[in-house]
Amino acid sequence: MRRISLKIGIGVFSWLVLSRGVLAEENDPLSIPDSDEGVPGAGPLRRTDWFRGVWKGRRSSWLNKTEKPQDSIVFLGDSITQGWGDDFRGFFGDLNVVNRGISGDTSRGLLLRLPGDVLDLNPKAVVIMVGANDLAEKARGETVFNNVKLIVTRLKKHSETMRIIVCETFPCAPDDYRPVAEIQKINALYAKTWANDARVTVASTYKLFAGSDGASLPKLLPDRVHPNISGYAVWAGAMHKIFRNLKLGDGAAYPHAWVHFSRNDREAVLFNGLYGYSMNRPAPLQLTMNVEPEPGHHLAFQWVTKDGLVSPIKIEVNGNALTRRPSSGDEKSPPLFWESIPVSEFGISKREHKGSYRIRISQPEGDRKDAFISGVRLISSPSQLKTLQLPEMTHEATFDFPGTKSESEKSSR
Repeated sequence: MRRISLKIGIGVFSWLVLSRGVLAEENDPLSIPDSDEGVPGAGPLRRTDWFRGVWKGRRSSWLNKTEKPQDSIVFLGDSITQGWGDDFRGFFGDLNVVNRGISGDTSRGLLLRLPGDVLDLNPKAVVIMVGANDLAEKARGETVFNNVKLIVTRLKKHSETMRIIVCETFPCAPDDYRPVAEIQKINALYAKTWANDARVTVASTYKLFAGSDGASLPKLLPDRVHPNISGYAVWAGAMHKIFRNLKLGDGAAYPHAWVHFSRNDREAVLFNGLYGYSMNRPAPLQLTMNVEPEPGHHLAFQWVTKDGLVSPIKIEVNGNALTRRPSSGDEKSPPLFWESIPVSEFGISKREHKGSYRIRISQPEGDRKDAFISGVRLISSPSQLKTLQLPEMTHEATFDFPGTKSESEKSSR
């Protein structure tokens, strides 16, 4: 009898905590409460002017929309989640994914904005990743876990069919600012609590980014907290596997940007069933991909040939050129193959904010053997070359043809 009463008491307490959070949310969803009164959960809730501005800016961009995406996969978190970008850079293909990450947020902040940012969307799945900012504010691992547990409870109450994916907190630097031991404590509590819960999947994301000392790998998290493009590719691969297991969709990864030539492109010709451009032309083929350059990107060129080899090709990216002879590397000599080149070979060693990829492709003087290009993709993982047919997307790549003032446009991500 006492055990039943205790369970009822805990249930009532959780309901009261979450109900007070809904009231705080409804007062003004674009403003952070000035005190902790009525705010669900425990631990830090950031209130600096900078964070208030980010909170208002991010939330107003989606809360003020008249139509809200329904039946989606919602990613909820802090700057690590926001870093996917609102279009997720193509990592999840045509899956209906929605980004609800806010830079600087804490687990208590996630709990506060849960009703408007997540529940109102009636998602079919929610992906949670949080913890780094809590620890930076000197919260304990148990505090993060308890707040996430309240989030999970509220999600379960909202829908009996919703899938809940809790990502382990990522490793950080090997110091006491975000202690390794506290991160490992959070993840251990996740595993212990939801190991046998059919509604909750704990994603093993910690080990993907941790070295032998338990701290983050600089090659994937250069600032020891935030993934680079290669890190997001690793995380995306783990998510795709979980999504397939939960029957949330195949989610083939799209490139970050792409160009596949068609009959509508100026001067394009048909060769072996594909439209494109012969390199036996008087002027270079030029195009611009409006994506910020950064290490970890690869430029992949699709060549069409009769024998698996093409003559040497000069490729120039943002003023840096190299010459190479593309090859399929396959003894069967397929007529169609991809040649992938790391952008680091063109001198790109750091992210170039507000930059783009300016590409020129030609054959060296005196070598006019047959070489035919049918497409270009910007990728960070070989999986982004598997999808044969790509849809029209949102960003644009422009084509420049020397000697003319006109341009044709294709869509890319």
